[in-house]
Amino acid sequence: MDWTAILEAALSFFLVVIALASAYLLLRIGGTFGRINTFLRRMDEEVIPLLSRLQVTMDEVNSQLGKADEMMSTLVDVTDRVETTARVMQMAVTTPVKKVAGLSAGVSEAILSLWSSSRGDKIE
Repeated sequence: MDWTAILEAALSFFLVVIALASAYLLLRIGGTFGRINTFLRRMDEEVIPLLSRLQVTMDEVNSQLGKADEMMSTLVDVTDRVETTARVMQMAVTTPVKKVAGLSAGVSEAILSLWSSSRGDKIE
């Protein structure tokens, strides 16, 4: 045997080993892709319905927030009306009370003045 035959045999052996290693790696990669495919299919089956339910839930939450906003707006309106009513009632009550107090003070002073002058006392 000469060196070319030995080199050709070594090269053939090396190519067979590389082919077997490549076949093994391709089978492993195929299995990995199969698992990835199964994982993605399960994701489609589970996540898509979950996202749909989440969308429905978010729509309901937004609807409830809209109602809460309406209630808060109504509460602010009622508070403003109560405040206005209280202010009007305060003015309606305090103005006549002030006038009656002033009138009674004036009448009291007048009576006191008349009573003092009829007795001849000096007012101090």
